[in-house]
Amino acid sequence: MKIVQFLHGNQLGGMEKFCIDLSNVLSEEHEVLFLADSVFKKYIDDSVIFLPLDTTKSRNNIIFLWKLQGVLKDFSPDIIHVHKQKSIQIMKRLAYAIKTPFIATKHDTQIKKAFYGLQYAIAISEETKGSIKSENLYKIYNGIPYKKPQKITLPDTFNIVAVGGLRKVKGYDKLIEAVAHLAFDYHLTIIGEGSEREALESLIHKCNLEEKVSLIGFKSNVNDYLYSADLQVISSMSEGFSLSMIEGVFYSKILISTKVSGCTEILTDSLLVDIEDLSKSINDIKNNYMRYEKEFDVVKQNYSKKLTMHRCVNEHIKVFQEIINKEGKS
Repeated sequence: MKIVQFLHGNQLGGMEKFCIDLSNVLSEEHEVLFLADSVFKKYIDDSVIFLPLDTTKSRNNIIFLWKLQGVLKDFSPDIIHVHKQKSIQIMKRLAYAIKTPFIATKHDTQIKKAFYGLQYAIAISEETKGSIKSENLYKIYNGIPYKKPQKITLPDTFNIVAVGGLRKVKGYDKLIEAVAHLAFDYHLTIIGEGSEREALESLIHKCNLEEKVSLIGFKSNVNDYLYSADLQVISSMSEGFSLSMIEGVFYSKILISTKVSGCTEILTDSLLVDIEDLSKSINDIKNNYMRYEKEFDVVKQNYSKKLTMHRCVNEHIKVFQEIINKEGKS
């Protein structure tokens, strides 16, 4: 099968990481053309055909659209898989000329007009399904490639880890304020980079937590940190189907999360918390650690096999093939 993965954007986050991993694994058995900004090239396997796009160009730029149309016609794909609103808008403009079916994946729960009136679409959770209007709507959970973790040295205390870009939606300000009220000794490590770094550093200073909270930036061995910590916390205001949640299922001892999309489908009630109760919940976990660990072990047993990247790839291939058959392509 000849598959195009089209991603319009230039910031590396959970969604972009998923698209990269999906393309890399798809390329093990299929011919994959990845169209994206050049910043992603270093993450793409050699088995993937990578073509850099100038994503600074407007989606209405005639030259940009003309060149992209030529690339797609030359590659002659069986199906085009797009991610993000701009990618969909571009494909809608080119659909009359390309004559190749395309399917769009919705990675969040926000209402976006681009996801209305699609012929084919994929939702990554039950909640994301509600923000899509499509003639043919599928649900496929995200997955990640498993990497065996290694024990690393963390501060000699109760270690809490949070993973994700430093953005408002991740709720790190609320998490920092919550740990400031903990009565026991702890250390919070936040892994990720983003526009909120300065504001979070200021908050850490204001709360006198320089020795208790660390912003360590992007790390390629997130699995090692989760495996070595005592607790993982997701404090987000909104998610689609969090990759850090999947990483937690594979690597963390205990994971708690706010009641966001995806997490509400996977985690049990006592592992789901209200943002204003974060401090209370972390304290309860510290005092009843074995009970929470056993409860999360059940989640791990139930979902670890369902959240692998190979399972995710197989489900995408089934959907792609169904669409190709519907469209009458061999």
